[in-house]
Amino acid sequence: MSNTNDIRENLLNNIEEGLRENISIENIADNFSMSSTNLRRLFKAAFNLSIGRYIRSRKLSASKEDLLKTNLNVLDIAMIYGFEYEQSYIRSFKRKFGVTPGELRRMKVKYL
Repeated sequence: MSNTNDIRENLLNNIEEGLRENISIENIADNFSMSSTNLRRLFKAAFNLSIGRYIRSRKLSASKEDLLKTNLNVLDIAMIYGFEYEQSYIRSFKRKFGVTPGELRRMKVKYL
């Protein structure tokens, strides 16, 4: 059982370390010497969530921290977290948090 927990922990750590890089399911699968299909199944069985959805969620949450703690513009943050287009980042961000990145920044300034 410990081995399974180690794999889960290493998998999550691998994802966390790759948030600011162009991480992909295929890269992660290679790191663990398994096929991307097996990785998807393993992740879904272990966490009851697709690995793609988890990675997107973690990237958006990490980018939120950058929005609040840095002066980087929204496009730069989108690119850092692997979003090819600013608009796709903004749409994903709004879907997850209910506000756009710009609105979040304006709210932060308002409450300081």
